Amino acid sequence: MRVLLIADIHANSAALRALPEADAVVCAGDVVGFGPDSGGVIEELQRRGAHCVRGDEDDAVANGISHPAPPSLPLTTAESRARTRTNLSDAPLRWLKNLPPEIELRFDGVAVAVTHAYPGDYGRYIKPTADEIDRISRAFPKCDLIVIGHTHRPGTWQSHNLIVNPGSVGLSHRAGYASYAVLENGKVTFSDVRYDAIETIAASVRFGLSNEAHQEYVTELVNGSDRPFARLPHARIHDGSPHV
Repeated sequence: MRVLLIADIHANSAALRALPEADAVVCAGDVVGFGPDSGGVIEELQRRGAHCVRGDEDDAVANGISHPAPPSLPLTTAESRARTRTNLSDAPLRWLKNLPPEIELRFDGVAVAVTHAYPGDYGRYIKPTADEIDRISRAFPKCDLIVIGHTHRPGTWQSHNLIVNPGSVGLSHRAGYASYAVLENGKVTFSDVRYDAIETIAASVRFGLSNEAHQEYVTELVNGSDRPFARLPHARIHDGSPHV
């Protein structure tokens, strides 16, 4: 069974559509926020039957919670939340509102937990220290694999189980590419795929942000995110040991 592991789509439907098909899709939240096409992203996730959890941007849009904005996108954050809330119809807003904060699933005997940032905290950025990794690992003691997002930093960490961040689909560290990971035969493999960023930029113009907010978003989109953690190309779940 081939399971697509994704996170942080941020309303970038062009990036989401570029991802490969799979038998199942797991999304670690931030379906919406910053980007121009929340409705298209939700529709595509529903088409794929994705298992999703709620991220801080999803919570902000659906429930009006004022989560902190990332330092690089202060104007985009506020304006896109308001615009998305206005543009979405009742059905996709209900879908966002009903996303759980955490889920536990099983694929081919592999127990998988999914949370956006940290158990019980949408906005906490996980630092790869032994203490932080141990805490998130112990929150899901029965799971072999924990999928997280939020930082847009692809990577794996090993504790009592394997923790995986697949990186960001919609605002990747590598400009013009959507990051993702695949779980198959007990192995997690990282990859990315090129998408049409020009389509996303054109949609952002139509989205109706102020010029300043639009420029913030485009700068992040076309420059990529400067993330300090290197991607690990492969990791096995049975012992979590990265290998090439």
